Amino acid sequence: MAETAFTFGKSTMLFPTPVLAYKIADAERINAALLEEIEQRRVQEPGVLRSNRAGWHSASDFFTRKEATHVELARAVTRAVGDATQRISQGQMQENLRIQLSGWININPPGAYNVPHDHPGSYWSGCYYVKMDKRTARTDEGGAITFIDPRCAPAGQPLVKAPVFHGAQSMHPVPGTLLIFPSNVKHWVHPNSSDEERVTMAFNAFVFAPPKATKADP
Repeated sequence: MAETAFTFGKSTMLFPTPVLAYKIADAERINAALLEEIEQRRVQEPGVLRSNRAGWHSASDFFTRKEATHVELARAVTRAVGDATQRISQGQMQENLRIQLSGWININPPGAYNVPHDHPGSYWSGCYYVKMDKRTARTDEGGAITFIDPRCAPAGQPLVKAPVFHGAQSMHPVPGTLLIFPSNVKHWVHPNSSDEERVTMAFNAFVFAPPKATKADP
């Protein structure tokens, strides 16, 4: 019996999870100055407990701080979030949206990590890398960020090993990198296996409808 012929049409990604990466210009200078400002805060502020384990987590006030480099980085990240929102909308975003950001500093000394978590209530979440041991990032998972797929992998994935069905994906950003991703994606940070502190600025971005126009007085 003759084999029935077929032709391939196309492959459609139905539910992709975007992770957008940016490089902040002049990051070496910004990071050095930011580390000095962070150290002053660390001495004065006790920190809070969130997803961090054995590390220091600041209050969520990064985008309202007055320190010069805090302000400079906050402005750059705000613009990048606006760019990411435009890109992901593919021209369908409502005009004049208001985007509000809330951010905090994470310091993970050797052995510290962040447990799996997400950020409910916001549209985007993200992380800017201030300090991270580049050697560790090349050799193991120490300090890496891992994103967890909320879907169950199809039966047979251990045999086929299709990358699109991997249950988790790790990234090893270097200082100066800004990652932006949907806030509902669970993620965690591996224990810091280096001898240096891992310092990042994490944030949430909230999207609001544009303010309603008010009628002018007659």
